[in-house]
Amino acid sequence: MPSEDCDLDHIVPFDHTDPWRGGWTVTGNLEPLCRRHHGLKTRRQWHYRMLRDGIVHIRDSHGNDYLTAPGE
Repeated sequence: MPSEDCDLDHIVPFDHTDPWRGGWTVTGNLEPLCRRHHGLKTRRQWHYRMLRDGIVHIRDSHGNDYLTAPGE
């Protein structure tokens, strides 16, 4: 799905109780997610982690791992 049709989401959620802890709105902590995958992440069924060079590691609720790179 094209990025322009996605939600821009924080990989590390913003910590409203302690903003200095992280989850900031910066380029290295944002990625476009379609509504379905955004919902899975919000419900903590899928877990996202930013690696080097903009690669995102995703683990689903079954323990399967996925990697995405910028431009894919």
